[in-house]
Amino acid sequence: MNIFITGATGFIGTHVAKRLARTEHKLICLVRETSDTRQLEKQGVTLVRGDVTDRDSVLQGMKGCQWVINLANIYSFWEPRKKVFTEVNVEGTRNVMEAALEAGVSKVVHVSTAGVYGKPVECPFCEKDPVGPVRFSEYFRTKHEGDLIAWDISEKRGLPLVMVYPVAVLGPGDPKATGKYIQNLVRRRLPATVFTDSYFTFAHVNDVAEIIVRAAEKDNNLGERYIAGKHQLTEIEPSELADYDKRPTPHRVV
Repeated sequence: MNIFITGATGFIGTHVAKRLARTEHKLICLVRETSDTRQLEKQGVTLVRGDVTDRDSVLQGMKGCQWVINLANIYSFWEPRKKVFTEVNVEGTRNVMEAALEAGVSKVVHVSTAGVYGKPVECPFCEKDPVGPVRFSEYFRTKHEGDLIAWDISEKRGLPLVMVYPVAVLGPGDPKATGKYIQNLVRRRLPATVFTDSYFTFAHVNDVAEIIVRAAEKDNNLGERYIAGKHQLTEIEPSELADYDKRPTPHRVV
């Protein structure tokens, strides 16, 4: 299959591209002019310049592809220009979904986040449970809004959609605060930790990449949702994943 990927230079995206590069699929990755593409170039993928906020560039890059994996998003809990969350996570998602519909692809795997569930009535919860009434950050709020747009296009216009909801993702190459926290924890650079008895669900990035690939390759799964999680740990325990390098064995636990 020809697979169009957005967000392939991101934390999860680089691992998805690396995993898919070992298959017979051909990868076409949408990258911005400012993106660091060195890792993708090593994988031998096709790079097309554009941005999810530019619908025409998305559509042009997507032509001739059978599958789409949409990983592009603003993952941050604060941005100096708040509007960027909506531009990428909402309108960018709309652009990708509408372009996929116009390009006639046979499957779209949209990568959301388990954070859109907020605090559901049922806890622990699964994919079939309704989301809670509150989103706890602008990131979660706009990701949820983008999800609703994607499902609406699927239900009303026939977009062939599958959605993956990763939990807290850890692993090598994490440039965000979570990765720095684990590094500091392992190297004993933290003077103190908080919420040490609070449990969260974590997943190694290799497992999340594997789940995304399997969601794309699975037959007859349009309309399905997958929560991508594995390890239920306290706030102090994720350092156990720092050296995790086993063959991916995906599980879904929240």
